[in-house]
Amino acid sequence: MPASTDSPTSNKSFLQRLMPRSVLGRGAAAIFVLFLSIALITRVALLLQARHDAAWDVTLVSSFVWGFWFDVLAAFYSVVPWFLLTLLLPVALWRSKAARWVVTVLLFLYTVVFIFVSVSEWFFWDEFQVRFNFIAVDYLVFTQEVIDNIQQSYPMPLIYAGLALAGMGVMRLAWKIGAVRWVCEGDAAWKMRIVPTVGIAVIVVVISNVFSQSQLPRFSDEFNRELAKDGHYAFCAAFWESEIDYERFYLKQDIGKALARAKQLLTLSDTPPASADPRDLRRVIKHEGPEKKHNVVFISVESLSAAFMSHFKVNFKMRSYLTPNLDRLADEGILFTNLYATGTRTVRGLEALTLSVPPTPGQSIVWRPKNTNLFTAGSVFRKRGYDTSYLYGGDAMFDNMNTYFSRNQYRVIDRGSKTKQDITFQNAWGVADEDLFTWATREADANHGANKPFFMHVMTVSNHRPFTFPANRIDLPQGSRDAAVKYTDWCIGDFLEKAKSKPWFANTIFVVVADHCHGSAGKVELDVTKYHIPCIIWNPQLIQPRVYDRLCSQIDMVPTLLGMMNWSYTTRNFGQDVFSPGYTPERERIFVSNYQKIAYITQGNFAMLKPKQESTLGKIDLKAGNITLDRTGALKPQLEDAISLYQSASWLFRNGHLGAETDQP
Repeated sequence: MPASTDSPTSNKSFLQRLMPRSVLGRGAAAIFVLFLSIALITRVALLLQARHDAAWDVTLVSSFVWGFWFDVLAAFYSVVPWFLLTLLLPVALWRSKAARWVVTVLLFLYTVVFIFVSVSEWFFWDEFQVRFNFIAVDYLVFTQEVIDNIQQSYPMPLIYAGLALAGMGVMRLAWKIGAVRWVCEGDAAWKMRIVPTVGIAVIVVVISNVFSQSQLPRFSDEFNRELAKDGHYAFCAAFWESEIDYERFYLKQDIGKALARAKQLLTLSDTPPASADPRDLRRVIKHEGPEKKHNVVFISVESLSAAFMSHFKVNFKMRSYLTPNLDRLADEGILFTNLYATGTRTVRGLEALTLSVPPTPGQSIVWRPKNTNLFTAGSVFRKRGYDTSYLYGGDAMFDNMNTYFSRNQYRVIDRGSKTKQDITFQNAWGVADEDLFTWATREADANHGANKPFFMHVMTVSNHRPFTFPANRIDLPQGSRDAAVKYTDWCIGDFLEKAKSKPWFANTIFVVVADHCHGSAGKVELDVTKYHIPCIIWNPQLIQPRVYDRLCSQIDMVPTLLGMMNWSYTTRNFGQDVFSPGYTPERERIFVSNYQKIAYITQGNFAMLKPKQESTLGKIDLKAGNITLDRTGALKPQLEDAISLYQSASWLFRNGHLGAETDQP
């Protein structure tokens, strides 16, 4: 009888033959299944959270197909720690009973981490309506502040307990179905572990060099496109892409042509160029008569959307009671009703208000290298002997503020520079705004006592999670944004009321302006309605009340203030004095961005530049945010203007032409 040709291998099914034989391979397979399952549950959960905003059409299928693809890519990265941790364990351990406990612990940790990221994505989406992006990357740098903030904003003990229970539940299931035993029965020989390790290294290198989140197609609804992302992958992409090279990724012109065109757009009838050099964008600001040496207290308010003030009639019945003090100031001073922020983060607002430049792609200049000795608002004031300071209620190391302001010759006063006696209330994000304004009052008193004029930039923090503040200040309970807005309004009113009794009040102009809105995501790629902010210039003894309803940008506020003070200087910035006769209706424009997408908007015309040399052109309704795409090419000049201005701003900064050392005629 002939010998049988059957063998244990030949009796295996096709699927069994595909199963990995090594311990590392089997563990990786288990992690893959775990990762993809949690990723799918997360995507479904976010869809349910965005059910009123997402488009329930065929593109939703694409969201899940593309989402699965990016989940797979992210899963390859997720198994790298498994390979590194288990590769070096001795063969003897894998052949002992202890191996099952090692695998159980590692899979438990993986489960907890995956679910923790999923829960974090839920809360992040609740706050920003997007998957992880630059904001998540920025916040991770400041771990202590963010952890404290999270602990004060959310029921973390319950969340931690839930994570532990979920991890134990998954591990119980893994034991019950034999997954842990299956992993441990894999071949633990060194050669069987080295080969999969080399394989995963090759795969990760290929993924890193071939695939990118930018390969996601365009969606008619941005919520659907966000759902197509994987949170882990999106976070890593945001980390690596925080600096975006304009010349490489955006539509561009010959730089000489771009600068020449930008110079034409910036030069108004009453602001001649400083030289005939087409690459020199400096302009001469000249006023007749004596300059006014007013003190300035410049208050940038955290997340103060225009919608919070009753003057803007947005959700009027809901919001009219939140800002009684700001509404009164608006009646007594100059209110800008058609003003737009340049970005969605505090650092972008600080960039606009101090440098008066468009929001170039990537991180704010506040964050970038080579941001020293720039042409700032402070540099103009210091030329006239002013003391310039930046006051922040939190720790100014956050968002690189301390480095940026100190290297541009501002004195920085923050929580870290104060004693316990200077602080009556604080949370993870910073001190209460009333403490901040107490510090501002003391600084103003000291400058006045030294007979020194001052320019003081004050940045509030209370309108930020966890939305807590001292009791008995307002009639709303703590813990909500509405309450935080009303508290900040109370603090500003209290500060100005006390300032009236000070000897420096009569010669001080107060500016109240938002750094950005409280939300940024919308149904279109760049929702302009989420950039609408208020600004008030106030002092009844110096300012005549009026409403300015023409289109203007956050970058225009300091040039406008300097114009009101009748100052003559040579400017390097892109901002305009909107009260200048040369700022005619055809010159009105705004710049808005969300890190990668940058838009240039004139009256009714919209041009947006995007990475991969893409653009969007159309007609825009600023109140509704709707964009009607231009398919005729009629708005090509608008696109060329946008390219000229943004490319020029990027080139000037990168090549060191925004410095303050030669900012005078």
